[in-house]
Amino acid sequence: MNMTQSTNDNSSYSYRWFALAVILLPTLLISLNNYMVQIAVPVIQNELAISFSQAQLIFIGYSIGLSIALILGGKLGDLYGRKKILWIGLLIFTITAVIGGITSNPMLLISTRIVQGLGAALIQPQILATIQVIFPPKERNLAFGLYGAVMGIAFTFGLILGGLLISWNLFGGGWRTVFFFNLPFGILALLLLPIIPESTGEKSQKIDWLGAALLMLGILLLVYPMSEGQTYGWRPWIIGSFILSLIILTLFIFIEGRKQKKQQATLVDLTVFKHRLFIIGICSVLSIYLSMFAFFFILSYFLQFCLKYNTTETSLVFLPLGIGFFLTSILSSKFVHRFGLVVLKFGAITMSICTCILMMLLLVRETNLFDIYGLLLLFIYGLGLGLATTPLVNAVLSKIPKNHIGVASGLYNTFMYLANSLAVAGISLTFTKFLGNTLENALYRDYVRAFSACLLVIGLLSILSFIIFSIYQKNEKNES
Repeated sequence: MNMTQSTNDNSSYSYRWFALAVILLPTLLISLNNYMVQIAVPVIQNELAISFSQAQLIFIGYSIGLSIALILGGKLGDLYGRKKILWIGLLIFTITAVIGGITSNPMLLISTRIVQGLGAALIQPQILATIQVIFPPKERNLAFGLYGAVMGIAFTFGLILGGLLISWNLFGGGWRTVFFFNLPFGILALLLLPIIPESTGEKSQKIDWLGAALLMLGILLLVYPMSEGQTYGWRPWIIGSFILSLIILTLFIFIEGRKQKKQQATLVDLTVFKHRLFIIGICSVLSIYLSMFAFFFILSYFLQFCLKYNTTETSLVFLPLGIGFFLTSILSSKFVHRFGLVVLKFGAITMSICTCILMMLLLVRETNLFDIYGLLLLFIYGLGLGLATTPLVNAVLSKIPKNHIGVASGLYNTFMYLANSLAVAGISLTFTKFLGNTLENALYRDYVRAFSACLLVIGLLSILSFIIFSIYQKNEKNES
């Protein structure tokens, strides 16, 4: 069965709910992967005897791949068929998972993670577009709600599952099991994909390969030096990479704008940035996800390197945070309906308060930091996180005209994954600066000093999110 976006009789596809179950499987895989590997990174660093910056790149390589190719992935699906591109993306994702589990070469592992992110970038847009196509409007909200629930489950249990898999050490695999975990489920998803109907977008559009290349190169040159600078120092080539990144990204914007004036194919429709609320919304996406991803990454390192927690203990520390997030992510739409966008502000300020209290506890509780009170604090942080992030996508995209909703949603996800990469690289710079020693040789007081500095930065980012949410709320009222 071949379907296009112009197809009106979406409900004629009688297997749409089974098709939804099939496409939610790769949704779960690409989401779980990020959090499972996060818990494994400190173990990988120890076992492979690699530097802190290389360990960061193993983790953020995945989000780099996602951020540089997400928009391109959506356009490829529209042009060549979403099921076909989904199949290719899932195949790439599964093969690279196996390579990641086999290799002990850090550079190959980093490269594999970037390519795996590229595979995920081919998967995610096809899932969202397919749901849009095969479900009639009256069923679409439920379908997207289930999609969001799967993302929430991946967030809640990804860290825990990653820790347990490493601790169980199945077949002596250790950290490699978080990669091999994807293999059977990836194969199952590939076998079930034929049930999904093919669909395409506007066939007359062309791919802006020059724009795609410039965007990819610009993002790579922006993120990579932030990690390598910690190892090699701020040498001229690293500073030059930053400058070159800014030049390339500026050139990308200039060329895209010029092509748009000539009505030529562009990667990004820049007219979406004429919407003031969208610009403010994207700034809020960057700030809140910078805060979140930075906290997750550095907390995992503090637990495993300073407090000497094993992966199971580390994952259990994250459990109350995940439960708190899951609860408010389910209820957030009702809260927003009743109280408005003040819910986002409340979530951001809750996150900031929790990080400040955690910083104070760190100075007085020492190794008993994560007793019942510390875990309760993380639970409250998770509640705030769910309120600040779950309603955000609807808040940012709801005011966008329908003809811009596709590019706007692509940019939303691109900036979210870019925030992941920048957060890890940036907070690692702070951590390394204040640690004043190697991870292996640092004393407890060194870790406390470095972790406290990181918590301060993370708390300030949450406050910045509160301010941006306030600006968004004010402008939203004015436009209404």
